[in-house]
Amino acid sequence: MSKRKVHEKELRLADNSSASSGVAASLNQVEGVSTKKVRFAFKAVAFIAAVITLSWFFEGMREIGKEVSLVGVAYLFFGTTLTILLLLIQGYWIYIEEKSKGTLVKKIKLFDKIERASNAASQKRDGTDSSETRRGDR
Repeated sequence: MSKRKVHEKELRLADNSSASSGVAASLNQVEGVSTKKVRFAFKAVAFIAAVITLSWFFEGMREIGKEVSLVGVAYLFFGTTLTILLLLIQGYWIYIEEKSKGTLVKKIKLFDKIERASNAASQKRDGTDSSETRRGDR
């Protein structure tokens, strides 16, 4: 029997024997896929922080427009740097969520490197073997 037919049969069995959440769990077990999800609280904090740092950027521009001062340059520098950093973090979160769902449209090498390093660090921390690679990581 082909893998597809076995997979469909297992899904039908899981569908008949459990609720819809059980189907999702069995789907993840059958395919060996673990979905990654970033908590809403982290997303909200990052978004609010990005809005605040963006306001620092505009405050720095306004201060420099009046007169060039250390405070204006500091607002501009930190506002720009932190806004870009927070947007990159949010972009990475979206990337790993889309990749784990299988709906990723474009690969980004930087985010792939960060994910590999993150996975290696978590495997090292958990004590699992990092030499094993998943099917999708090759």
